[in-house]
Amino acid sequence: MPSDETRRLLKLFGVAVTNLEDAIDRRAPVEEITKLDAELADRTREVIAFVERLRSRRIL
Repeated sequence: MPSDETRRLLKLFGVAVTNLEDAIDRRAPVEEITKLDAELADRTREVIAFVERLRSRRIL
């Protein structure tokens, strides 16, 4: 069963993706898109770090 941390990370990642996609689709100002792109990059790094921690716990 997914942990609360997993749910939280995936929710934040999904919000970041959809916010950026929406801004691009509505042709938002470059500054807004740049900010949202940076946020998505941060969320992506968080997800990757979480997955790496999770994979390190696996039983070989």
